[in-house]
Amino acid sequence: MHQPQSASSGQSTYLQPDAQTKENPLNAIKLTPKEKEVLAWGAQGKTSWEIALILKCTESGVNFHFSNIRLKFGVSSRSAALIKATALGLVTPF
Repeated sequence: MHQPQSASSGQSTYLQPDAQTKENPLNAIKLTPKEKEVLAWGAQGKTSWEIALILKCTESGVNFHFSNIRLKFGVSSRSAALIKATALGLVTPF
């Protein structure tokens, strides 16, 4: 996919995806270590409340991370995010 970028001449130009992104689509999605942890526990069937207990944080903090994950994956639900993460090989379901 190409992303528009305005050039100094006022015309639109498009950036080519870098070689790493073409070779490995995982490089296009940057997850924080905490987002990866939340995804891993979610793939094990844990609820936000259970994940919060495990990670010693708040349930709203876990939901915040899931919200960021959904945005990065371009999906609208936690289930869709977990399916996409599984398809990309980021997590393995229980």
